[in-house]
Amino acid sequence: MIGVAALDRGSRAFWTLVAVSVAIRAAVVYVACCLTMALAWQVGHRGTSVLLTGTTWAGTVLLGLSVAGGARSAVGLWKGLRATRAVGQEVRARGDSTTVSATAVSNAAALAGLAGRVTVVDSKAPFAFTYDLLRPRVAVSSGLTTTVTERELQAVLAHEAAHVRGRDPLRALIAGLLTAHHFALPLLGHLRAAFAADRELTADRRAVAHCGTPAVAGALLKASAMPGWALAVPASAMAAPDLLDARIAQLEDGHPPRLAPPARWRVAASVAGVAVYAWSLAGSAALVAATPLSCMPVGA
Repeated sequence: MIGVAALDRGSRAFWTLVAVSVAIRAAVVYVACCLTMALAWQVGHRGTSVLLTGTTWAGTVLLGLSVAGGARSAVGLWKGLRATRAVGQEVRARGDSTTVSATAVSNAAALAGLAGRVTVVDSKAPFAFTYDLLRPRVAVSSGLTTTVTERELQAVLAHEAAHVRGRDPLRALIAGLLTAHHFALPLLGHLRAAFAADRELTADRRAVAHCGTPAVAGALLKASAMPGWALAVPASAMAAPDLLDARIAQLEDGHPPRLAPPARWRVAASVAGVAVYAWSLAGSAALVAATPLSCMPVGA
């Protein structure tokens, strides 16, 4: 029996990602508040030759990382919001109100605590996923309702209920934005993947606690991945092919499997990224301190 009190490593990975990103961002903002003016002052008063100095290069690199990261995260936010809106419209357009599907799903949704938050969509492919950011909802295909048993349908919605309560689509979007912003630290991408993987494992444990292992295993093997029209949205799906082995192992062993360690290239690249951040922050601080600016304290 899989215990529901098993450690939620996904949440730890998510908050570690947030903490690292906030710490880096705070340091960059603290130094960069006067950095642009310092660079302009140095060039205006000392000429373009100042661009060859190490501190100026450090300041330029820091600004470049900040601007590039901001642009990447802004694009990611725009795409995520647009995809979420498009999927919401698609789900409503494909809504299936047939008596059999609606009744079966309505009963299972009530048992999972999702009354009024589940929509049956007209599709032969058997799938279910959680979407939307501020008030997550669940989409279940009519094909899934005719493929699974009543108990397996309850397991599917118990699984998705864990994603709804954890606001996983919103956290998935935030994790993606932070990873995109700090692209110089690819190790954060591993934390993002660890968060996504463990949220699926945690949702399975919740479903097992409510419906039993056989029902979750049956639903997992019968459900398919998200449909093509929903792949771009920040969401959590019942079936994720890349995690199937880990999820089956958890059902068989009764314990969360050990997730794969980060790739060596991620570790090496992140060490280099940390070195670049440290050098650029130190050089930028020295440049700002050596520049007489109104935003700096007297005598700085």
